[in-house]
Amino acid sequence: MRKNLFRFEPWIGELYFEGINGKKIMILGESHYCANENDATPDITNRVINDLFNPDSEHESYKNTYTKFIRALSGNFSRSSTNEKKEWWNKVLFYNYVQFPISSARQAPSSKEFVDSADAFFEVLNLYKPDCVLVWGTRLYKNLPRQGHQLPDLIIDSRESFETWAYETSDGHIVQLIPHTHPSSAFSPDYWHTVFMAFLNRKVI
Repeated sequence: MRKNLFRFEPWIGELYFEGINGKKIMILGESHYCANENDATPDITNRVINDLFNPDSEHESYKNTYTKFIRALSGNFSRSSTNEKKEWWNKVLFYNYVQFPISSARQAPSSKEFVDSADAFFEVLNLYKPDCVLVWGTRLYKNLPRQGHQLPDLIIDSRESFETWAYETSDGHIVQLIPHTHPSSAFSPDYWHTVFMAFLNRKVI
């Protein structure tokens, strides 16, 4: 059996292939922070997401990032129950692009780490064929492989525009991407909900 190119297995929600608004959604994070490299096991992404649903798990500040994002995606801006969070995470695929553990939360991946993660990223696209990818942060977006092509900007109410990109899988499936403010920073769930819904409802160009 051929070994996968990706080191960290993506989270695949139970309802991922049913999608949201008929679209398969991939959430693309940047990297895993591991103070102890022994924590950088293939199941780390799945452990992180499953921990969000564990009522006995200690609340840590990084979890606010995931909570804010899922509020933006779902449109529920109030406090969500554990079951509601799990319901929405089960609709998406989550994958961290950089396939090397980062030792500090304030440390950016190196240019080489971005470049060396490209083949694994394309393998995930070819295996799971998302329709839309929501990219966590402009730093990650700017470091993604450029062998795709730019799409027309997403226009919101004729006032705001957002750059979008596309990749094509080996069987011709078009994957559309849009970057957004990283949920760990000044991220407004209600604002980005509007952008996400417009993006998900846009026809493949």
